[in-house]
Amino acid sequence: MFDTLQTFIAPRLRSFLKLLSIGRFHKKRIVFFSYFGAQYSCNPKYISEYMQERHPDFEIIWAFKSPQNFSYLHDKGIKTVKYLHPYFLHVCLTSKFIVTNSEIPAWFPIMKRQVYINTWHGGGAYKRVGAAYQKETPGKQIRAEIAREVPCTYVSSSNAFTELTIHQSFHHDGTILSCGMPRNDMLFNNDHPELHDKIRAYYHLPSGAKILLYAPTYRESKAASDYLFDCKAIQSALSEKFGGNWFILFRTHYFVMNQLNNAANYIDASNYPDMQELLYAADVLITDYSSSMWDFSLTRRPCFLYATDLNYYDLDRGFYSDIHTWPYPLAESNSALIKNIKQFNNDQYQKNIQKHWDALGSYESGHACETVANYILTSNT
Repeated sequence: MFDTLQTFIAPRLRSFLKLLSIGRFHKKRIVFFSYFGAQYSCNPKYISEYMQERHPDFEIIWAFKSPQNFSYLHDKGIKTVKYLHPYFLHVCLTSKFIVTNSEIPAWFPIMKRQVYINTWHGGGAYKRVGAAYQKETPGKQIRAEIAREVPCTYVSSSNAFTELTIHQSFHHDGTILSCGMPRNDMLFNNDHPELHDKIRAYYHLPSGAKILLYAPTYRESKAASDYLFDCKAIQSALSEKFGGNWFILFRTHYFVMNQLNNAANYIDASNYPDMQELLYAADVLITDYSSSMWDFSLTRRPCFLYATDLNYYDLDRGFYSDIHTWPYPLAESNSALIKNIKQFNNDQYQKNIQKHWDALGSYESGHACETVANYILTSNT
């Protein structure tokens, strides 16, 4: 019944909401929102900052669920509005450009005179999404069909992402910017050395501290304790293999962190506002199925996979390719993870990373922000 109502209501609601487009149309105004108004982050953030720096004649507006938490952006000349508030809808419908990193609601109207850019929020092509997701429900499929009526320009990180995710999973046959992800320009270019000191100072770490960033994917079916490994043993293995004094930054869903009381051997980095800065400052990444592995590979630093529920996750979610063919050493247990760290071969890893980029047809070049900005400029007619 709910699905039927959506297919009936969404197009009519879109038509009704177009009344909010009445008023002056701003050809040099861009509305940004990231993760449905939750954050100032990801690809939209880096496009926004690039436009502000290089093209200050454009008006920048960000939408947040809690705009009061982002009032500091006003000092940067950025206006904020409340996500999904009627005024937000009016602002969107009277702006030439809308940039986000996720899909917009099926009932959200986009006018033909507008340019809607979806940067998505993951690179490479790893876990299945959209129509390729094995557990896609009829309701989600119907909503996806409705959403596909909205004209959109996608940003792609690789040929594999274009073919497997954008074409096959999202069924998109419109414009695609094959430029890499804007948030990854900094990782590719390695041009922000100050971030190393910034992150260490933020977490009160010694200036020469080594950082392990642990960023697993959140899953409702997994107990909070299942995310952890033997922190002391991992720190010891890292010191033995790579030298230095290691600290663990643990970044995961707030629901997981709220259930973990013993923080003696790791630091909660879940609320840090920018994942890319953490990746930039980290010396090693451990994840399971997160596309952060793609981002981090651009630094050429070691990344390890720790996937204790691999068989279940593969059956439940599925991957675009066999996880065992990915270049990151894979472990399904704590002991296997320690072994992978101690036996890590950097020369082979670098070859595997390059082979992986070639196989997926990487578009990362360090100029994604510039490419998107140029597209905005040429579309501003």
